Amino acid sequence: MRRFNFLLYSDFETESLKLMRNPDVTVRSRGVMEKCSYCVQRISAAKIEADKENRPIRDGEVVTACQQACPASAITFGNINDKQSKVTKLQADERSYQVLADLNTRPRTKYVAAVLNPNSELQDAPVEHLPAKG
Repeated sequence: MRRFNFLLYSDFETESLKLMRNPDVTVRSRGVMEKCSYCVQRISAAKIEADKENRPIRDGEVVTACQQACPASAITFGNINDKQSKVTKLQADERSYQVLADLNTRPRTKYVAAVLNPNSELQDAPVEHLPAKG
């Protein structure tokens, strides 16, 4: 998601407020286009913790802020190089897609489409296959 900072959220002038800022989070000024960083500070914290214990990052160990806040667990974050991870299994689903992937934009986010059938008469109807063209 992208958003534009219309307002100046930070007070850069007051000396006593400088101590309360989180050094792991950059606070940009008014007029900057923001884009999701997938909570790079949380990813770094998980990497550091895994390095301390001399192990790879476990599946589900990195939890982004939006993932943590989502009550429906609609957001999954993980390592697509790990064949056993939940995100890899979701990505292999035939319903998954990427926005503007056909334009070679190389998006980082994949979506899984929900299949809804509001017509109750079609739920139990047999599926007829179309004849093969050849």
